Amino acid sequence: MEEKNRQKIELIKKSFELKNLKEYKQALSMLYKALEYDNSQNDYIELMSQIGDLHMLLKEYDNALNDFQKALCVNQNHSYSLQKCYEIYCETNQLQKALKLAFQMCEKEKTSQNYYNYLKALIRLEKYKDAIETFNYLDEAIKLDPDILYLISTINSEKRQLLLEKIISIDETHTKANMDLAQIQFENKNYNKVITYCLNLVEDHPMAYYYLAKIEQIHQNYSKALEYCLKAIALDNDEKDYYLDLAKIYIDLMNFDDAFVALKKSINYSISKNELESLDEKYFITGWILIKQNEISKAILNLNLIKKQSPYYAKAQILIEATKLNCANISNIITKLEAMWNNEQNNVILLDTLAYAYKELGLTKKAIETYQKALSVYPESIFYNLELVDLLIDAKDYLVAIDLIRKLSEKCQNCPTLYNSMARIYYRLDKYDEALSCIEQYLKLDYNCAEAQYFKGLILNNLEQYEEASKCIYNAIKLNPVVAKYYNQMAKSYFGLNEFENALLYCKEAIEIDPNEINYKKFAYDISLKIGNKDQIEAYKNQLKRSEKILKLQR
Repeated sequence: MEEKNRQKIELIKKSFELKNLKEYKQALSMLYKALEYDNSQNDYIELMSQIGDLHMLLKEYDNALNDFQKALCVNQNHSYSLQKCYEIYCETNQLQKALKLAFQMCEKEKTSQNYYNYLKALIRLEKYKDAIETFNYLDEAIKLDPDILYLISTINSEKRQLLLEKIISIDETHTKANMDLAQIQFENKNYNKVITYCLNLVEDHPMAYYYLAKIEQIHQNYSKALEYCLKAIALDNDEKDYYLDLAKIYIDLMNFDDAFVALKKSINYSISKNELESLDEKYFITGWILIKQNEISKAILNLNLIKKQSPYYAKAQILIEATKLNCANISNIITKLEAMWNNEQNNVILLDTLAYAYKELGLTKKAIETYQKALSVYPESIFYNLELVDLLIDAKDYLVAIDLIRKLSEKCQNCPTLYNSMARIYYRLDKYDEALSCIEQYLKLDYNCAEAQYFKGLILNNLEQYEEASKCIYNAIKLNPVVAKYYNQMAKSYFGLNEFENALLYCKEAIEIDPNEINYKKFAYDISLKIGNKDQIEAYKNQLKRSEKILKLQR
């Protein structure tokens, strides 16, 4: 007898292990074997309940209902089986049966859980008046049950906020009440209250992190916003599209590559969930990013997917006009854009496109003026501020650029691009130590930025710290192995270290990636002179001559 009990316990134990591994069918086979043993009534009820649970997990609701009813045949008051039968009726939309069963459970035992079930069934059946009347007749102790109060808050719009606040006064950690209050206060822009409700939660919740991300984004703390948004995505069970907001945060950080990836995931989410009305905005932003990355044909493909009746259609046409800037009749396109702007002076996308057009044409002063107009419409935009900083640097207006960077730093201390801009200014002023300090601050915030690793290597080369420079440039090449200038800069590190053979290898790689850059060939020729190999000298001399001839013809 003891051996049989031991075998049965082992089977039950094994079923739990398989259940935890989500191997539900195998777990079921273990429990069915355990049923073959002589069982007491209590053991039988317990086994049938566990089997019913597994059938529910497999979404085999008819089988699960049959299992729980078998348990109830032995003990008609078995509360767990009654509760599970009620849940199955709700899950399979048999709401009248759920209501009847919940009423019977209340008649047998007047508990908060049973009344919760009854009220929930009434609400699901849209019998709101009956639900309110039932609630009003409940004992005061049951009325104060947070979950029951929450149910009533969902159907009482007038007293909803008061009821939710009542719940929090009883149970500060109530997840649904905190999240609903966070939503209300977020819409009312009471961000401190939103933060309080999000921090009340005991367990991590994706929507809590989403609200925190949005608040940090509003306050222009983009690195923190990114951290919270990524946590929301990690916790989410594919119930909400956080990727569009993630893309917008990446855009604020001027990280267009990651923004593009996030948008692709967002588009796929909308298609899989059949939420097609949200696609136009996503196609529009994708097109805008692709233009920034000079992927014009891909940009137009995305912009042409936008429906004519969409509010994004007219804006998309503006962006399409911007893609024609490399055509012969540039002045005509600029004229069109300027005419559009005269009719829509508060259109930020139009201003951005005009500024981009002026920038492409080398009209730096006009580009600066246009971004300043864009900022008067959208003053909180970190992106336009950063574009303006870059243009001011290009215009060598360093004092104004530094003043703007300092103002931005007060709002968003953790924006890595600001450190990059300061590094650019110091580099142009030949203040390499200061430039190095700034780019190191950048890398503390975003170590995996290839361009920043390259820039640090470039500065170190200027400081004749060739060994350290080569390490940084090696990091840049690992992060992005198809950029010619990285290899050329690595060649300079090795040249500084008098390792001319290695220098030439990297210089060759730069030429292979970008054979039209004459400076790489000049450098290769200089390196070959140092090595003293006559064949190499002659080869690079001839390459250089051919490139110089081509340049003369192009002029």
